[in-house]
Amino acid sequence: MVNRELCSQGQEKGWEEAVWFGLYSVPHRAWGCTVMLKCGALYRGLPLHALAFTNGTNEPWTLGDAQRWDCFGWNFTTIEYDYLRELDCKVWIASRQTWIKGSYMFTAEPYGDGYSLEPSQTKSHHFIELANGRITCVLAKPTWLKVQTQVFHAEEQAFDGVVGEETA
Repeated sequence: MVNRELCSQGQEKGWEEAVWFGLYSVPHRAWGCTVMLKCGALYRGLPLHALAFTNGTNEPWTLGDAQRWDCFGWNFTTIEYDYLRELDCKVWIASRQTWIKGSYMFTAEPYGDGYSLEPSQTKSHHFIELANGRITCVLAKPTWLKVQTQVFHAEEQAFDGVVGEETA
């Protein structure tokens, strides 16, 4: 479902049936969602809080509830981790000071930008379908975990010092 106010120049109220099939990233902006509306129109650029599952259309939801960080860069890949797919979760919604149960949908992993290349700044964006029928995107790093700051290399020696007749 799509909030009609966000795709109709504010003239329409209520919800429109839709299929969400695309996601894109622009640096320093919210995730952009691409949908096909029931009427057949393709609509691009909806923020995550514009989407809801059928049971979420009466739940007020802000962009801050749906997403906590802007996108880092243009490039990302989506992954559905098999292990996480079978697990339920609880998500802290700071604006409401409450936990909401949910189910893992997929992860968006940014790459190739300055934040993603810096170990202390890289983040995985986990998309969660919440029990209230809305969607949120979380980073899922408890405060007690240390921030990873080290870059690891498997090849510490110069290439010519590693490959020789005996190792080739």
